[in-house]
Amino acid sequence: MKYNNPDAFAEESETEYETRKSIESQSATGFMFGIGGLLFLAFKIAVIFGIYFYAGFMLSKKLCGEDTGQFRIWALTLLFTYLIFCIIYFFKGIVIGLRAKKSNLWIVPWAVCLLVCCIAPALIVKSFVAAMLNLKEKQDLAYSVISWFVFVLSAIYIYGIYRFKTANAPRLLYWSYAFGLRVSL
Repeated sequence: MKYNNPDAFAEESETEYETRKSIESQSATGFMFGIGGLLFLAFKIAVIFGIYFYAGFMLSKKLCGEDTGQFRIWALTLLFTYLIFCIIYFFKGIVIGLRAKKSNLWIVPWAVCLLVCCIAPALIVKSFVAAMLNLKEKQDLAYSVISWFVFVLSAIYIYGIYRFKTANAPRLLYWSYAFGLRVSL
């Protein structure tokens, strides 16, 4: 190749070079989107499950004490986190059952689920974004608008994941959901 491309192969034509560079560019872009997707998934898991995992960890530390081994604390953390999700989906079953009976009492467990599952994690996201903004601008209107916009957006997103008004539950938690449905009907 007689062009001014130092990374071109010796016997490569211009169209072969451009094709190879295009494929390399697409591969790099796909790789970056893949890494971005993994980071977003990690952030999503931390926001949605982090508060419950932390609550399970604090319960296990409180019940076992400081002298307990790490394996036991982590095992109990996973158990308590699972039980917290069982309680959440139990309330979801109650919400669905009371809505099916056309009772207005479904609003009470729905509000509890909304506060615990959507508002609390959204406040954590809001404080995380607010901490990333400049401290001098905290009195600025744009600071408030951005932080509350992030709060509303994350609350809507998290609510879309739980879908408290639809009759579904993950397979591992379905027994708890079904029990709440049976109790309310």
